[in-house]
Amino acid sequence: MILQPSGRLNLRKTRILLVDDNPHSLDLVLQVLLGFRVPQPRCCASAEESRGLLEFESFDLILADCEMPNEDGLSLTRYVRSRRDQLNFTAPIVLMSGSTSFQRISAARDAGANMVVRKPISPGVLMDRILWLARVSRPFITSDAYCGPDRRFKSHILPPGVEERRAEALALTASPERALSQTEVDSLFG
Repeated sequence: MILQPSGRLNLRKTRILLVDDNPHSLDLVLQVLLGFRVPQPRCCASAEESRGLLEFESFDLILADCEMPNEDGLSLTRYVRSRRDQLNFTAPIVLMSGSTSFQRISAARDAGANMVVRKPISPGVLMDRILWLARVSRPFITSDAYCGPDRRFKSHILPPGVEERRAEALALTASPERALSQTEVDSLFG
């Protein structure tokens, strides 16, 4: 992903891996990527199929469905993040999910995903998230317990009387089974 001085994003040399078991969804996201002028995104119908490509090809972005049979996007993310000696270990991973419960979003973050995009996919939302990934550089954390983008944005203690900026998002945990909107999902990632 190349961010031009004008702030525009050039995806013409971007290598994207798209993984989705649903042929309809796979084709829809593929058409969106082609509309973004991504040249020949690589497509896989399963996480297992994608492993072969991940071994030998480098990708600038991995887009994967969260709800696939056998191996879902969460386990694929954990697989990529566990392969410290492989090409795509630090590649940005965006999971696409029709289920945006707090538990699902937390599991995606904990697996090492950079972001979750709610299904059905909106081209504008997807482009905004890709642009955000290109503009915001977060350190990559590697430890025994977690491998993925740094989930901390601020590490200092708030002064007395100052409310946490994500107070509303954090209050969502009171009802974790409720599906979150894309805005609510985004607030949990930053």
